[in-house]
Amino acid sequence: MVRSLETRSPWGLRKAVDRDRKADERTRPALSRPDRESFRFFQLQDDHPSLLEDLVPGEEVLTSRGPAWLSKRPLDEFWIPLPSMPQPDPTRIWFDIETRGGRGNPGFLFGAVYHQDGRWWLWQALARTTEEEPAMLELVTEFVKARPRLVSYSGTKNDWPFLLSRWSHFQMAAPKFSDHLDLFDRAQVLYRGVLPSCRLVTLEHHLCGRWREADLASGFIPIAYQEWLEHRDGRLLAQVLLHNALDVVCLLELEPFLTVEASPLPQRLVVAEPT
Repeated sequence: MVRSLETRSPWGLRKAVDRDRKADERTRPALSRPDRESFRFFQLQDDHPSLLEDLVPGEEVLTSRGPAWLSKRPLDEFWIPLPSMPQPDPTRIWFDIETRGGRGNPGFLFGAVYHQDGRWWLWQALARTTEEEPAMLELVTEFVKARPRLVSYSGTKNDWPFLLSRWSHFQMAAPKFSDHLDLFDRAQVLYRGVLPSCRLVTLEHHLCGRWREADLASGFIPIAYQEWLEHRDGRLLAQVLLHNALDVVCLLELEPFLTVEASPLPQRLVVAEPT
């Protein structure tokens, strides 16, 4: 299904994704293992169209701006075994978003991981249609108000400004946050010039020891969503939800490597200034 979607994508996009994949294959460490060995997000019974609810647990939630779709799942139900995690803090979220393109286009998915009642949870709010985006944003607003400490990967430059633009577009008040840790900045300090790149999947390979066996590349996400709007095949959205889930759990797993002095790889060599 993923390959079929990709073959219908623009040639330039396919070329760029293939280039990244070849680079990943050349530099992937031997210690890394396929995500399917420990991450069982959804299972397909056959190769026929399916309902989203039959693949990923979730339900329609009614807000003051209409309905949206919400999935809330304990990580230990589909990620076994759980790796070492940051110190639990119920006020923190590790988040990532999926959109239909750059700034000015709609967003449709907000995914986050948080800790509550002794367990780690995956929270994903989805706009199943363009009309559901305001309802999804309302769910995100209430979610962030309850957990105002943010963690992202380049989210201070991309994800959060995008969300602010969508709240503004719908004349909605954006939630305030208390702090925002951007792990991309830490990755640049520690691993630029050490790892082949500071892309999230590169860190995932080398630090988490995991590679994505059948992931839908981020460049194809808007195309998958458009296909969903036209055909309503839940397999397409399940694949997007999987991609988003892998991104947010990767943040959670990477934080201990990026916020401590001890690192599993040598730091970038810094040439001393002349005295």
